[in-house]
Amino acid sequence: MEPHECDTRPQVLPGRSVVSRSPAVLLLVGEGRGNDRIAGELALDSYQIQRAGDATALHIRRTPHDVDLIIFGGAPHPGAGLAALRALRAGELATEIDPGVRVLWMSAVGEATSVLRAFEAGADDVIRAPFVYAELLARVRALLRRHLAGVPAVIRCGALQIDTAAYRATFGQTHIELRRLEYALLVHLACDPGRVYTKGELLRDVWGYRSSGATRTVDTHASRLRRALARAGAEGWVRSTRGVGYRLAPDRRTATLRAVGAWTSETTNGAVHEQTA
Repeated sequence: MEPHECDTRPQVLPGRSVVSRSPAVLLLVGEGRGNDRIAGELALDSYQIQRAGDATALHIRRTPHDVDLIIFGGAPHPGAGLAALRALRAGELATEIDPGVRVLWMSAVGEATSVLRAFEAGADDVIRAPFVYAELLARVRALLRRHLAGVPAVIRCGALQIDTAAYRATFGQTHIELRRLEYALLVHLACDPGRVYTKGELLRDVWGYRSSGATRTVDTHASRLRRALARAGAEGWVRSTRGVGYRLAPDRRTATLRAVGAWTSETTNGAVHEQTA
C-alpha cells in the first residue's frame, strides 16, 4: 500500500521518544557538596549538566540550549525555590526557559506537607531524602519519557517527512533545522493535519503545562517553526486561527511536487498518494 498524503502509521516499534536526544540537557539548581555529587553522577550517565547556584540565578540565566529537565536540589531556603518554581510555571521567571519544562524537586525533609507544597508549586515529581542515586536516576529517566509514547515512528505529509525515531524532519531533500520544542510542536500538528489545536491544548500536550495562563510560549515557538519551514521551502504550512490556536495546513499544489523524483495522483476519495518516478 502506498502512503497517504499524511501517513501516520508506525513503521518501527512504538514507544520511541519523540523529543528526547542524547545527551539530554539537565539544569540543576542549588549549591553544596550534595548537589555537586549529583551533578557529577548525572554527567557520568551522559547527561549534559548546567548549573544555577540558586533560584535567583534563574532570573538572569542565558543559554543557547533547550532544557529538558530542571532539578531543584537541596537548598537551605526551600521557600525561595518554591517561589521560583511558581514563577516559572506562570511564565514570569526566565524567558529562555520553557514554563512547561519537567521539574524534579528534591525534598530535604520527608514530611508530607513539604512534598505537597512542591507539587502545588508545579513540580512533576518529588524525591525525598534520604535517597540513593539509582532512585534519582530512575525518576529522571521517567520524567524525560513522560508523554512521549504513542507517536508514529514516521509521519509523511506530502514532501514533509518526520522520522521520529531519528529525530529528523525533512522537506523534499532539505533537512529542517529545528530546536527541540519547535520539532515537538511540528510532530504534534502533523499527527492530525488540518485540525486546529487550541493554545491550551498545545501547552498541555506538547509542553505538559497545566494551564494556559498569560504566556506567549506557543506563539513564540510557532513563529520559529514557521520560519524554519519557510527556509526549507514549506512556507505557509503552519497557520494560525485568531484567538484559537494553530494547525498544519499543507499546500496540496506543492506538497509533493517539491519532493525530488516524486509526483502525485488523486484518487476518487480525494486522498493523495505519493509515488516515485
